[in-house]
Amino acid sequence: MNKILVVEDNPVIGMVIQTVLTDEGHQVEVRKSAMEGLYLMYTGFIPDLVLTDLIMREMDGRDLILRMRNDKKLCSIPAVIITASIPNAENLPDKDQFQGLLSKPFDLEDLVQTVDKLVNHQTLAANSAALQATTPVAV
Repeated sequence: MNKILVVEDNPVIGMVIQTVLTDEGHQVEVRKSAMEGLYLMYTGFIPDLVLTDLIMREMDGRDLILRMRNDKKLCSIPAVIITASIPNAENLPDKDQFQGLLSKPFDLEDLVQTVDKLVNHQTLAANSAALQATTPVAV
């Protein structure tokens, strides 16, 4: 079971994403602000993927991702931006800091495929690293 954090200030969209991804077998936590999402991660919930709205009050999704990238515990967590606005370079993080972009309204199948692709990639990378750490090196 993969852990997904959804940071979305629209409660209906957050609930729909949570329902769809829970039905797909993921553990999903929803927070309505970037500050709440960061707090959850800082207090021990380390997700396999973060889905974040781009435009939110107080702190936007771009700033959330930038804070994640500057934290040793959170820097390798993939992030997907979900937005209803037309994103431009000024309100997006650098391309290498987020792994996906879904425009609202997005197709739920696209959401599931994006999540599956990213969490499966993370799982493969973690398994590969664990295997390399336990495999003796022949000299």
